[in-house]
Amino acid sequence: MFRRLPKRSLLMLLAGLAMGLLVGVGMMLGTLVAVKQAPATGLQFPETLLHASASHSGKSMAMATGYVDEEAEGVYILDYLTGDLQCWVLNPRTFQWGGVYKYNVINDLGVQQGKEPSYVMVTGQMQFRRGGGAQMPAVCVVYVADANTGNFAAYGMLWDRTMAAGGRPQQGSLNLLGTGKARTLEIRE
Repeated sequence: MFRRLPKRSLLMLLAGLAMGLLVGVGMMLGTLVAVKQAPATGLQFPETLLHASASHSGKSMAMATGYVDEEAEGVYILDYLTGDLQCWVLNPRTFQWGGVYKYNVINDLGVQQGKEPSYVMVTGQMQFRRGGGAQMPAVCVVYVADANTGNFAAYGMLWDRTMAAGGRPQQGSLNLLGTGKARTLEIRE
């Protein structure tokens, strides 16, 4: 069944196998030398920190999250029925509510008396210039708009990291940062 290969073909086959073996050994040695000479750190990618925020709304309430500082996150809740905007901040050291901030958005957005508002709300990050005091602006801004009027507003707050580090709760008012009008066309019923 097997026929004998001529001597010359057998030598060529063995020479090919030997060459392949030498190439393989050479590649292995080259890799070992390269690994030994490579810096200890190797290839590193820059660290990327992710800061996610989320928002959701229902028929009578909207909710959004945003970082207050590098350690604490706040949850912003807007009650459509009352226009009350609140921010509740969890203290990462005590696992308790470490801050509560409130504000009513009705006047800022020009919501008409008796008309049901149609709110949307999102958060964004802002790196405000910070002074040397204990209270500094939070890194989160909450944006609220009324789809009926086209009016929108931005709100922020002062956060005391010293109180947060000591586990002491804090409270205050959300501060109006600015307002605007997204729609220039009047909607008639």
